[in-house]
Amino acid sequence: MRRLLIAALVAAPLLGATPSFLPAPGIPAARANSVFAPGGLGEPSLEESARIRALGGAGAAEHGPQSFSLVNPASIAEVEHLIIEGTVLPTYRRIQTADIGTETARETAFPSARALIRLPGRLVLGGAYLVGTSARFRIDRAENAGTPSTLRIDGTGGMDLIRLSLARRLSPTINAGLDYEIVAGSFREEWRREFADTALALTRDTLETSYTQRGRLRLGIQAIRGDWTLGAVYETPRDLPLQETQRTAGSRVSGPAGTLRIPSGYTVGLSAPISERLRAVGQYRRANWSRSSLASDLVDFRAMRRISLGLERRRASIAGIRAGLLDRVPLRVGATFLRWPDLLPVAGASDISGGVAGVDEWAVSVGTGLQTQDRGGAIDFSLEAGSRGSRDRLGASERFIRLGISLRVSDDTWK
Repeated sequence: MRRLLIAALVAAPLLGATPSFLPAPGIPAARANSVFAPGGLGEPSLEESARIRALGGAGAAEHGPQSFSLVNPASIAEVEHLIIEGTVLPTYRRIQTADIGTETARETAFPSARALIRLPGRLVLGGAYLVGTSARFRIDRAENAGTPSTLRIDGTGGMDLIRLSLARRLSPTINAGLDYEIVAGSFREEWRREFADTALALTRDTLETSYTQRGRLRLGIQAIRGDWTLGAVYETPRDLPLQETQRTAGSRVSGPAGTLRIPSGYTVGLSAPISERLRAVGQYRRANWSRSSLASDLVDFRAMRRISLGLERRRASIAGIRAGLLDRVPLRVGATFLRWPDLLPVAGASDISGGVAGVDEWAVSVGTGLQTQDRGGAIDFSLEAGSRGSRDRLGASERFIRLGISLRVSDDTWK
C-alpha cells in the first residue's frame, strides 16, 4: 500500500463530491486520490510483460510463436501452442512534496496475466486480466485545529481491464487481431478519524465510485517484411456512467456521478534490424483524453502520450559455436517518456481555476531473460528507474524503481 502525505494539495474529494465528513474550513482537505491520479481513476499502468518493459514498453511490432505484446492483438497471430504468462512488479518509491518533505513507499502489483491457445483455422484466442490504472494510496495526518485527532484515508481500486483477443495470420506478411475490452473496477475511499479525547467515538466514512461495465473494441494489424515489422492499433471510445455512494454514521447517499468518456486512441510501432543479432524498436502511443472526458473542478485532461525506444541483442543461435554466458542470454535496454493525461490543481489551489500542472514521466530500463531447454517456457526480468512530477509546478515529485518478473509456460513445457 502506497503511503503519501499530500496535505500540500488543497482539494476536495473524487469527482467534485463534498461529503459531510470533510475537515472544517481552514483545515487542508486531502485530495481523494494520490498526488499523481486523474480524478481518482488512478495512475496509468504499463500492462506489458517484463521482456517488453525492458524495451521501454515498445511492443506493437512484436510477433512470433512466443514474442507477443499486450498492446497489439495482432501480435499473437503466430502463437502455436497453449501459453500462459503472468507478471509481478515490485516497486520502490521516494516522494517529495513542497511542504511536507520526503517519504518512501514500497508496493507490489500484478499488472497482467494472460492465456493464449491456437484454434483450428489458424485462429489464436486469448484472454487477459490487466491493471489499467491503480488508485491505491494511504494518507495519515494529525489535525490539531479544534479537537485533536488523527485522520487516516485509505484509497483502493482503480480501473481493471478484461480483454478477449482473436487474431489470425492473413498472409506471410500480414497479421491482424481484434480485442474486446471490458472496462471494470471501482474506487473506494475510507476516512477513519480517531480523537485524542477518549470520550469521543472513532468515526468512519466511505466514498465509493464504480464504473458501469461496458466493452470497447481494439483493432490491430502488423506488416512484416523480412526482419522489418510495422504494427498499428486503434482503440474505439466508450462512455462509462459513474455511480457514487457516500456513507457516514446513520446516512447513505447514492446516485449518478456523471459520465467518464474513455477516449479513442492509437499506437504505431516499428521493429528494425541493425545487425544479425541486434534490433531496434520504437513506439508512439496516444489516448485522446480531453476536457469532455470528465466534468470535474478537480482535474482537467490532455492527451496521454507515451514514446518508447529500445534495443535488443538476441541470444546467440549459431550451431556448432560455443557461446559464453553473456551470449546465451538476451540483453535489452530501453527508455520511455510519458505525458500523463491529467492536469491537477497546483499546490495551494482548491480547484483547477487556480491553475493546473501536468505530470511528465521519464524512465530508463534494462533486462534479460532465461529460456527453458525446449524453448516452451521462459522467465524474463526488467529493471526500471525514473522520475515524474515537479515540486516547482505541481508541488510534488517522485522517483521510482520497478523490478519486473514475468513467467511464461506452454504445453511444450508440460510434456
